[in-house]
Amino acid sequence: MSLSLVEIAAANFRTDEASDALNTTFMDRLGMRKRYLPARLAISRSLAVANAPAPLENRDGKAIYGDTLFGTGIELSVWLALIIEHAPEKSPPIQDRRQLVGLVGAHWRRGLQLLDQEWADSNGDIARFVHRLVDAAGLPTSGAGQIMTPTGTEVGAEHPSGHSGHSGQIDVPIGQDSSGAQVTWSLNGAGGSPHSAIMGGVGAGKTRTAVAMLRALQERARVPLLAFDFKNDLGTDAFQASILEPPRAPIPLDVLAFKNRDAIAIDQAALRFRDSFSHLKGSRVGDRQRDALYQAARAALAAESPCQLDHIRDALLNVYEAHEMKHDGAVSTMQEICRFPLFQPTHDPAAFFQQSWIIKLPSDVPQDSRMIVVNLVLDALNYYLNSLPDSELTDGARDLRLFCVVDEAHNVLGNKLPALSNLIRMSRSKGGAIMLISQSPDDFSGQDDDFLSEMGLVMAFSTNAPPRNAARILGKGAKLHQLQTGECFAKLRGDPAARKIRAWKPPP
Repeated sequence: MSLSLVEIAAANFRTDEASDALNTTFMDRLGMRKRYLPARLAISRSLAVANAPAPLENRDGKAIYGDTLFGTGIELSVWLALIIEHAPEKSPPIQDRRQLVGLVGAHWRRGLQLLDQEWADSNGDIARFVHRLVDAAGLPTSGAGQIMTPTGTEVGAEHPSGHSGHSGQIDVPIGQDSSGAQVTWSLNGAGGSPHSAIMGGVGAGKTRTAVAMLRALQERARVPLLAFDFKNDLGTDAFQASILEPPRAPIPLDVLAFKNRDAIAIDQAALRFRDSFSHLKGSRVGDRQRDALYQAARAALAAESPCQLDHIRDALLNVYEAHEMKHDGAVSTMQEICRFPLFQPTHDPAAFFQQSWIIKLPSDVPQDSRMIVVNLVLDALNYYLNSLPDSELTDGARDLRLFCVVDEAHNVLGNKLPALSNLIRMSRSKGGAIMLISQSPDDFSGQDDDFLSEMGLVMAFSTNAPPRNAARILGKGAKLHQLQTGECFAKLRGDPAARKIRAWKPPP
């Protein structure tokens, strides 16, 4: 070939118009923001086919420069070698740029057609779609049991129902008893509950224990993780999760999504938003404001798809103006949470919740922004999980679909969120597991629901909580203020009382 890499890098590569439109469709499906990403995926998929693609009759799609489509240097050279290797055997060698551009456009078109068929065969489920791509490429899926999505984020092994998750019982070590024997918790065992509460004062070891349990869980089961981190305690590479820091890194979730667009579904979605918003401290939502919020949310959800927070804010201002209402706490709070880009609707709930995310919410983020993130993401998770069929049973153990962690949960428990209550009461049968990490048994005492009675595991480290509250949760004799560093009282579901264990040993 007489072409140089510089010439190829500067060339305009195109496919046909219909395929270009399908390329845009895959940007939406896979949450990709650049046109070259689905194009690369499509060309790679076509190169996995032994025979050459049919010639491209026209190239009327949008152009992508060669250095954008393939990169530069070694990366461009590798792509070029693969394309030449798969050139039609009976055709003359590629001599000029036009021949190369035509062959790339043909691979691009065929690859998109193959991807579209695999997407349809996967019923639009991203985890199943990725596994089909892995199978088509002949890549191994054993070992870690986790693969990469086209957006570069890991998802868990495919669940028999078509959702990511883990099949079979998961036993998590939590410490040693007085005899030195290991104590384990059957997270999803028969008759148990997958939910847990870990509490203790500052420096008592609760977060360290939670992190160790999460690592043990990841070693045993590749389950998508969703974590809310208020103190930057969980944001480590150990969990192989994408780190999100709204508003600097908006959450790529269509947080207001709902399945059907009929009147009833719109009403229900508007009511969910109203309830999530109403539980923000300082919003001062009375009956009149609740009705205005419902009207605004309903109007925005009916008119916009995807609907975003600023759409509801604008609709709320219109409702206030139409009813000659003075601006109040509801309006100011709505304007406050729209001040920063907290969400970006690039993933639907099914795609988002089959990946692992740690959402950092440090104290320098405004309180209203932090709480609306937690409220709406938990509401979206509750809606998503409870719309799924019951998780399968494998030898009596409920298959796990997602593990959700709320660190410093006292920030959330005081809001009495309906979504959190529903997740703890109802998500077990759907394959959900919730871990709440908080400072004291007192944090749970003001809840409308008795969350701790729903927990499969309660661990309490040293704290100055009143003995009455500790005894109510852990039984008589659980004197939390006497615990040493690394010690805790642990109560498994069904046990008559808690027992003292050593969760970890402090360094000498």
